[in-house]
Amino acid sequence: MISRIKYILISLLAIPVLLLFSILFWALCQHFSDPLDFIDQPIGDLEIVRDSTFQADFLPQQRKYHDLILANPEQGEIGCMISLPTNIPAGGLPVVIVLGGLEIGQYTLKYIPDPGQNIILIYQYPYHPEYWYAGTAIEELPLIRKSVLTVPAQVISLKNWIAGQDWADDRRITITGYSFGALFMPAIYRLATHHQIPLRYGVIAYGGINIYQLLDTNMTNFSEPFRSLFSWLAATALRGIEPAYHAPYLQAEFLLINGTKDHQIPEESWRELHRLIPEPKKIVILEEGHMHPRKAALTQRLVKISHEWLIQKGVVNF
Repeated sequence: MISRIKYILISLLAIPVLLLFSILFWALCQHFSDPLDFIDQPIGDLEIVRDSTFQADFLPQQRKYHDLILANPEQGEIGCMISLPTNIPAGGLPVVIVLGGLEIGQYTLKYIPDPGQNIILIYQYPYHPEYWYAGTAIEELPLIRKSVLTVPAQVISLKNWIAGQDWADDRRITITGYSFGALFMPAIYRLATHHQIPLRYGVIAYGGINIYQLLDTNMTNFSEPFRSLFSWLAATALRGIEPAYHAPYLQAEFLLINGTKDHQIPEESWRELHRLIPEPKKIVILEEGHMHPRKAALTQRLVKISHEWLIQKGVVNF
């Protein structure tokens, strides 16, 4: 009887030990792999799966709006919304791809009240980014990881698809990332360089490095030590998009915007991102907190700063 009890106790103790060693082995594999390998997927041709038009009271009525789902075997389905002027000249118009934060789709478009003679495309994430701020159960990590690591290839495939449309000026396609979207920008631009896809300019607003620190700062639904544990697991799983690993390899010119009163992106995080990204670059530091849908004036200010810089670079129209 005693022997049987000892056997049961040893077996029960062995389970967490094996689980711990499995996690440590997985983490070591992640950290000894090139982050580029995690995001390097084939860039396939996209086909339209669904194309529906829409209107909303808060959007300029003189424009056309499309809600699209595109797909290919490599990246699966890709959702986006497009805002186009009514009249498009021969040769097409500049296109700005926007990677936003929590508010995506139609609600992002309302913060661009005067897009002018430009086409705005709002990329929709394959997994809703709310978990980044509010926290998500650990069992969701595999789905989060798969979705997040496919974003760079999805955006590059989307850029290639846009370049082939008759409404687009393929020489003037720019990607901009705000808040959550800013975290993907270094990975996207490095992947583009890896696949020899030209991207000349980009906007990174309210970005930073060190996913572990960012998660630990923002996962307010967790108490210690679970917050640190989850942040470590998630940062390890998402290592492929860690901005610090990709920023030094970027070859485009960037506008970098951050705020000194930002409590979601620590100052050491965004200042290190600024240091890592090579010249040429323009840095704008605002006496503001983190951007948020409730801060409409700040969001529109960021859009204006971005638009004026892109005009200066000749990649968008007035």
